Amino acid sequence: MHRETRQNVHMTFPLTSARASRLEWMATVGSTNTELARRVNSEPVEQWPHLAVLATDDQTAGKGRLGRDWSAPAGSSLAISVLVRPSTPSGRPLNPEALGWFGLLAGLAMARACNTISGVSEATLKWPNDVLIENRKVCGVLSEVVVGNGPLAIIVGAGINMTLTEELLPVPTATSLALAGATDPEADAILAAYLDEFSRLVGVFLAAEGDVHSSGILTAVTQECGTLGRSVRVELPDGNQLVGTASAIAASGAIVVTPADGTDNVEVAAGDVTHLRVIMDGA
Repeated sequence: MHRETRQNVHMTFPLTSARASRLEWMATVGSTNTELARRVNSEPVEQWPHLAVLATDDQTAGKGRLGRDWSAPAGSSLAISVLVRPSTPSGRPLNPEALGWFGLLAGLAMARACNTISGVSEATLKWPNDVLIENRKVCGVLSEVVVGNGPLAIIVGAGINMTLTEELLPVPTATSLALAGATDPEADAILAAYLDEFSRLVGVFLAAEGDVHSSGILTAVTQECGTLGRSVRVELPDGNQLVGTASAIAASGAIVVTPADGTDNVEVAAGDVTHLRVIMDGA
């Protein structure tokens, strides 16, 4: 199916359209996050309201965490960027610390969306914002603050592998919904389930003024984060490594690691986490 036909089909996504304040489907795009940021900064604010969506199944220059590239053959994956315009009951802006939670909320929402698909083994959140099925990555999330035209906005991008085969996987630790057991993953249903969960989680978070305790967000993420209780290796931004057990998620969204050498717990706000396969994990 060539790109023009795919565009015509996906622009009529009835389930997703009913949940997004605006849905813009692109037959192909370099990066949905970059394109959405460009439009938000160059077009009137009212054209890109809270929970507006830009999506494609042919992203040619996607961006991953830590500056990595993210791409897949046309038609085999979905890339979706959602615009969040944070608004609280008091009208006060969110604490800057709260902004880091949107990636975690997106990862949790996508894990829950994957778990609605018949035949797929349980999906879990990997800190900070990947989704794993049977310890293999099916989705990655990247959130970015938009500084420019209009009030503060956050773009939350997610890329989910739909029909990639083993031969097309970018790394051996990746997977796709098809490889995980989905016989015919339906893009509209998956995106709609994701938006349902994400919009609800964001709504609860904002209603609580970004308080992760009173909103129940910290509890929800903690319960569904597969990293907790695992032995991990963390590649820190300064190049050092930390090996230990992921023991908790802090109110800041950082992961708390209990070092294997018995030293004091460390809160890691940024780092590349690897789940270690050791006997104590049962993995």
